[in-house]
This record gives sequence, structure tokens and C-alpha cells, in this order.
Amino acid sequence: MKKKKWIWLILGVIIILGFIGGKVYMDKRAEHSKKESIEVERQSVNALKNTFADISEVKVERIGFNKMTGSYSLVVTMKNNSNDSVLFDYGFIKNRRELEDYGIVNRKIQKKGITKNKVNVIYSDRTEEEL
Repeated sequence: MKKKKWIWLILGVIIILGFIGGKVYMDKRAEHSKKESIEVERQSVNALKNTFADISEVKVERIGFNKMTGSYSLVVTMKNNSNDSVLFDYGFIKNRRELEDYGIVNRKIQKKGITKNKVNVIYSDRTEEEL
């Protein structure tokens, strides 16, 4: 009888350790995914600066990833130097210097050109940085 209790105890400990290990693995994977997402957002804002002139702030509202194409879709609120803002979406592929595509909502704010000054960026996790 004592042998059966030990077997059940050992099986219980193994199952508990399996759950704990799985949880730690999933947490680390989620953290890595979040860091990768922020890096893609940073790269895409640099591409945005190479596409539009007079940007003062970019706030990332949403980001999505398409596994089939390997591209990201972002929805951002972009402000210009006159403090006017526009909400639009664009496509981006990691490690590229240009946007794949973007929607034009307001040509007065989304002026073609290059932004050379620093831009305040608010990432999807609500951290901020100047690029």
C-alpha cells in the first residue's frame, strides 16, 4: 500500500512541475513576442518618417501579424507639427526601410516627404520613446 502512495505522490509532483514549467515557458514566449512587436513598431515608425513630412508624434493603436505573408498591419494616430492628427493604417515587413502600403485619409496631414526631426512614439504597450 505504501508503494502505491509514493507512486501517486511522485506522479502528482511530476504533473505539478509540468504545469509550472509550461506556465514559465508560455510567459517567456509572450515576453519575447511583446519585445519583437515593439521592435517592429520602432522599425515601422522609422519607415513612416521616411514616407511623410512634418511628423511630431506617432501613437500605435493596434498591431497585427499575418503569418501567411509575414507582414504586419498597424493602425496609428499620427500628429504633425501643427498638432493636427490623423488615424490610418499601413502595412510593414520587418527589417525593411519602406512601408508596404498605407491608407491616405488626410493629404494635408499625410504630406509626402521625410521627417528629420525627433518624433515622439507611443508604442502599443504604452511605453514612449523619441526616435
